[in-house]
Amino acid sequence: MALAYKVSEEAYVIPQSLPVLGVGKLPVSSMVLMGKEPMILDTLATVHRDIFLDEVFNIVEPEDVKWLFISHEDRDHSGSIMQVLDRCPNAKLVTNFLGLGKLYEEFPIDPHRVHILNDGDSLDIGDRTVSAIRPPLYDSSATCGIWDPKSEIYYAADCFGIVAEDIPHFTDEINENDFEEQFFFMNRANHIWYEHVKEADLAAAAEKIKALGSRIIVSGHGPTERRDPDRMCEMIKRIHDMPPIELPNHDIYTELLAQAEGQ
Repeated sequence: MALAYKVSEEAYVIPQSLPVLGVGKLPVSSMVLMGKEPMILDTLATVHRDIFLDEVFNIVEPEDVKWLFISHEDRDHSGSIMQVLDRCPNAKLVTNFLGLGKLYEEFPIDPHRVHILNDGDSLDIGDRTVSAIRPPLYDSSATCGIWDPKSEIYYAADCFGIVAEDIPHFTDEINENDFEEQFFFMNRANHIWYEHVKEADLAAAAEKIKALGSRIIVSGHGPTERRDPDRMCEMIKRIHDMPPIELPNHDIYTELLAQAEGQ
């Protein structure tokens, strides 16, 4: 069981993973940003609920939590929304207007406990002002990341992730060639629309994140980048010219399943 790890004086990452048959594991990470008004960023998947709740409330007391940011509605990011809101009476849910509409499909969220933070908006959380900034690649139209200028951390939702057998805490703990293979697989497979946009538009989106001057990038689906965040943005630009990932059909799926059961 992976436990939370510290990435800065006030930021913690809570890592877990989900199996990807025939490929390895998909990292699933959330974050806790401490400070005057602590913020939880995403809540892992529903299957991680017990681990997530134990870990997050080992870091911060429930009554101290002021903000719960949900990057988008997918269940690997929103699996414990109601449990956090129930335990944290002083917390407000932070999401954008489209994301809130999608969350309402399942969760009975009190509308008076919501703060709308659309792409480009900023929010004062006591000792810093964070901003919602959409990452270059995403798999939901509601997706936004969070930029914290005080800690110089960008939380990137689904972007900049990997799929791998072994998932360390930090990207620099992976062999460079292995990391590139894992990175380009995940960021093409999870964001299949990349091939339908103009190369200049994808590059501009990557440059927008690069211009933040972040010291750390935390991906919701990957190890933390602490060495060279600019490199991550440059890698995103390279995806445009790459062919799409060919995902398994049913026959290949059956073979992979048989191989897994044989092992």
